Amino acid sequence: MNMKKILAIILVIAAFPACQRFTEITPKGANILSRVSDLDLLLNYNFSSGDANSAQTAFSPNDVGNLVNDIYAYTTNIPSLITTRPQTLNYAYTVYDATVDRKLLAVTDAKYEKMYFIINNVCNVIIKNADKATGDREKADQYKAEAYILRAYMHYLLVNLYAKGYDPATAATDPGIPYVKEDNVISEPNKKSTVAEVYANIQADVDAAFQLNSLPRIPVNNMRVGLAFAYGVKAQVLLTVRQYADALTAAQQSLNIDSVLTDDRLYAPVGTTGFVKPVVTPAENLFYIGAGGSPTAASVSLEITNEIYEPGNIINSYVQPYYNMDNPFSGLPGSKLWISQGGVYAINTAGLTTSDTYLIKAECHARGGNLEEALRIINKIRERRIHPDVYAPVTANTEAGVMALLMRTSRIELLYSMRNFFNIKRWNTEPAYAQTITRTVSGVTYSLEPGSPLWIFPFPQSATNYNKELTQNY
Repeated sequence: MNMKKILAIILVIAAFPACQRFTEITPKGANILSRVSDLDLLLNYNFSSGDANSAQTAFSPNDVGNLVNDIYAYTTNIPSLITTRPQTLNYAYTVYDATVDRKLLAVTDAKYEKMYFIINNVCNVIIKNADKATGDREKADQYKAEAYILRAYMHYLLVNLYAKGYDPATAATDPGIPYVKEDNVISEPNKKSTVAEVYANIQADVDAAFQLNSLPRIPVNNMRVGLAFAYGVKAQVLLTVRQYADALTAAQQSLNIDSVLTDDRLYAPVGTTGFVKPVVTPAENLFYIGAGGSPTAASVSLEITNEIYEPGNIINSYVQPYYNMDNPFSGLPGSKLWISQGGVYAINTAGLTTSDTYLIKAECHARGGNLEEALRIINKIRERRIHPDVYAPVTANTEAGVMALLMRTSRIELLYSMRNFFNIKRWNTEPAYAQTITRTVSGVTYSLEPGSPLWIFPFPQSATNYNKELTQNY
């Protein structure tokens, strides 16, 4: 990989006026994007490094994890935060105070800015230039297909952060986000699409990628798009828009390519393997987007520790990658601080893994009435997470019962990632599966209702000051 050339391409593109607020790339970059090989280099974007040209800061789960009470505000004394009541985003998301004027606090936002940077400066540049670039035409189609899938997935993340969850009854009028394409006009601010329009565009991009029939079965690495990830994105989007039969097909197509599932029973002291998961490379990563490897210094919530983790969970009860004294940050007795003693255990915070496709498959079976198969998948995951001496299969005889088991399993499976937020927000659009998040601190219980405006993050001033059509969605 020619890192100097990648950096040069990105820096030149990023300097163009068209990039200032996520609109079209100007033709000024044509001289460095005239060859198919240049497009290949541009796709080698680093989704795991912390340098200035990576996307790491865009994919931290700290804010969404705090909101759904997976973790507490990062390296923050929680009783002190509540007592002093500062008008900060951390405070609002800790005590679920929707009266805090979040749009005034969101001056910048790495998630919004970095994701649109990737859309505009990687995806759209490739889609715009692939057909006219000189070189291998099959490779040109491959890179264009990769860009379509990546653009679809970035918009999927964005719409789930900054807009209401998809509800078929209201999506056609619910305000969404700008869907930025390669032909956007530089002189015009990007207009918001409705939530329904955003999902229609996402699905169109996914379809366009598959129509090119050029995605590799196995990508060159886990930060490049291959067929397993493409089918995983398709399955996730179809699940969100409640097309369960089609989502099931796509999830199975992804699993036909990659079905590796991490087995925690291998880790010492239950097994003999050290508790290590490298950044990027593990086979269960369909596409790796990670915010710094291990969730170091993250304080898991007491509710997760005491209520959601199952008895005998290998990581929680046996491996215990936590600080062995009182948590020096949270100020809450009994709360655990992740230290990753012994090595890196890298969390795929915003990409997709085989766990996602297994969970999608299980949910589609549950909703389709095949409860036995849904339970088989749930227990397949659980068996790899719980000590063999403690493990026992779970069962239920109703869709609601199976879904409750899936939700609990999913919550731990996707802990320390952004995806618990996305799933809970999705389920909150259905009265049967909506849930109120609660956290108790110093005897006081704080509640996040399914309809709270806090589920919709504010657009940052770095975007709204430029684009007056970008009104808040909450």
